[in-house]
Amino acid sequence: MNAPTSITQSKATLATYLLLLINCLSPMAAIVVAPSLPQMQAHFASVPNVEFLIPVALTVPGLLVALLSPLVGILADRYGRKQLLVASIVGYGLFGLMPMFLDSLYAIIVSRIALGCVEAVVVTISTMLIGDYYSGAQRQKYLALQTTFASASAILFFMVGGALGEIGWRMPYVVYAVPLALALLSKIMLWEPKAANMASDEEQARETVTFRPQVLLGICVVTFIGAVMFMILQIQMAYLLGDVGEHSPQTAGLVASACSVMIVLGTLSVHLLTRLGLRTPHCLALAFGLIATSFLLIPEMHNWQAIMAVALVNGLGCGLLLPTLAIWNMRELPWQRRGLGTGMWYGSYCLGMFCSPILVVAIGKVSGSLATTVGWAGWICVPVAVLALVASLVKCRAARNVRVMGAHL
Repeated sequence: MNAPTSITQSKATLATYLLLLINCLSPMAAIVVAPSLPQMQAHFASVPNVEFLIPVALTVPGLLVALLSPLVGILADRYGRKQLLVASIVGYGLFGLMPMFLDSLYAIIVSRIALGCVEAVVVTISTMLIGDYYSGAQRQKYLALQTTFASASAILFFMVGGALGEIGWRMPYVVYAVPLALALLSKIMLWEPKAANMASDEEQARETVTFRPQVLLGICVVTFIGAVMFMILQIQMAYLLGDVGEHSPQTAGLVASACSVMIVLGTLSVHLLTRLGLRTPHCLALAFGLIATSFLLIPEMHNWQAIMAVALVNGLGCGLLLPTLAIWNMRELPWQRRGLGTGMWYGSYCLGMFCSPILVVAIGKVSGSLATTVGWAGWICVPVAVLALVASLVKCRAARNVRVMGAHL
C-alpha cells in the first residue's frame, strides 16, 4: 500500500473505508430526497412548470458530475488530491443543507447545481485515491467494495429519506450534515499520495502501463452503454408493473428492494470471480449477458412475480458490471493520468445514467410500448457481451501461447 511510514496499517485501513463511505455521498444526492418530492411539489404548486422543475432539482447534480468529472481529474493530477477533496466535502454538506432554509424553488435548484459541482470532485477524487493507495488485487478488492458500499447505502438512504419525509419535505436535507463530519475525518486520516511512491508501487506490482487514449475512449463508450442499461429497470420498474396490472407502490418497493439486494450480491461476486481466475473480459461478458437475458425476457412476462424474477437476474448482472468497469479503467491508467482517466470514466457513467430515461422515452415513441423498448435494449447488450467473450478467448489464447513459448525456452 502506498502510505507514509508514519501511518500504521490499521489507520491506513480505516482511511480506505472512509473513502468508501465518502463515495456513498453520490447516491445520497438524489435518493435521500426522492421520497419527499411529491410534498415538495405540493409546497411549490404555484410556481410555473413545477412538475418539470422538481425532477430537475433531483437529477441536476448527476448531470453536473457527468460534465465536470473530466475537468476535476485534470485539476487533481495537476494540483493534488487531498485538499481539493476535503474542501469539496465541506461544500457538499453546506450546499446540501441549503434547501432546508430556502423559500424559492429557483434558489433550491441553484443550490443543487452547486452541489453537483462539488459532488463531481468528491466522487472522482475518492475513487482516484483508492487507485493511488493500492495496486493489484487489493485495488480490485476495494474498487469492488466501493460499488458494494454505494449500492447498499442506496437501500439505507431510501429508508431514511422516507422516514424523515414523514416529518416534512425539508427534513431529509438534514442528512447533508453528515458530510461535515466526514470532511473532518478526511482532514485527519487521509494523505496526499507521492508520485515516487505511486511509480514504485506500479513497478513492484509489475503494473507499469502506457496511457492509450483510444483504450480510455473505448472504456468510456462501454461504461456509457452500461450505465444506460443499469438505470433502465431502476427507473422503469413501476411503469412495467403497471403495464401488467400491478399498481401497488408496495409491490414496486418490494421488487426494487429485491433488485437492490441482488446488485449488492453482484458487486460482492467480482472479487470471488477474480480469485477463480476470471478476468475483466469474462466478467463483462457475464454481466452484459445477464442484463441482455433479463431485458429480452421482459416482453414475455405478464405478471409481477415473473417481472420480479427477471429483475433479480438483471440486478445480479448490473452489480457485476459496475465494479468490473471501474477495475478495468483503473488498471489501464498510469499514475500520471489517473485523474484524467477516472474523471472521464465517472463522467461517462453519470452521463449514461442521466440519458437513460430520455433514451427510453424517445425509443418508446417508435417501439410502441415500454416492454418492447426494454427488449430492444437487450439486443444492444448482446453484441457487447459477444465482443467481451471474444476478447476473453483471445486473451486466453495469447496467455497460453506465452506459456508454451516459455516452456520451449
